[in-house]
Amino acid sequence: MEEMTRKSFLMWAKTEEHRVKVQESLKIIKRYIEKGKCMVAFSGGKDSTAMLHLALQVEPTIDVFHWDHGSYLIPRSIEEEIIVNAKQLGANNFIVKSSSLLEKPDARSNYKVWYLVFWNTLHRTRKDEGWDYQFVGLRKEEGCKRTAKIKTPPKGEIYPIADWKWQDIWAYIISNKLPYPKIYDKYAKVLGYDKVRLVTFFDMEFEKYGSPYLDGFLLPSQRHLDKA
Repeated sequence: MEEMTRKSFLMWAKTEEHRVKVQESLKIIKRYIEKGKCMVAFSGGKDSTAMLHLALQVEPTIDVFHWDHGSYLIPRSIEEEIIVNAKQLGANNFIVKSSSLLEKPDARSNYKVWYLVFWNTLHRTRKDEGWDYQFVGLRKEEGCKRTAKIKTPPKGEIYPIADWKWQDIWAYIISNKLPYPKIYDKYAKVLGYDKVRLVTFFDMEFEKYGSPYLDGFLLPSQRHLDKA
């Protein structure tokens, strides 16, 4: 991250608006941790990074659940960095799940199967671990669908940073010196820090947004779709 950008986020971290949001989020997390067994859903992206750090301030031993999308949708170098970052953040009770289906080229476009495997795995793990609540880093700013989900959440899903803006996320990360995937800095040079993402890469689901083409341009050595 360039120095001027880093300083701007540090300045935002000092604003009363940001400080109030942080305190409100911590109160939400504390309230649900006192009510039952909780976990944090950690994708490795910027929002879940802030979400995980907040939760660890309240409960250092909280469970952390991570879904590995597989080598066709997440380059192994990025996945490895995500795992390292989680450990650096202090996630000791770290649970990683995935599916062999995601390693098969024909499964890339079969999203119904993908989501079925994901939700079944999450449901089974949640039952096995006895989780009452899961903290998810969804934010209203990200779109109408997420705003609607936040208003009517699935049972047990809690969104402590729902009202945060993208500036709040980066201000929190930079002011607390949190590790984050460096691919963000590469994408930010093209898209800006307000639009950078970390979901899946070379993903035909996002073809209408031009995502696979941008991935191919910025990650020329990670052309997973060429493996088919």
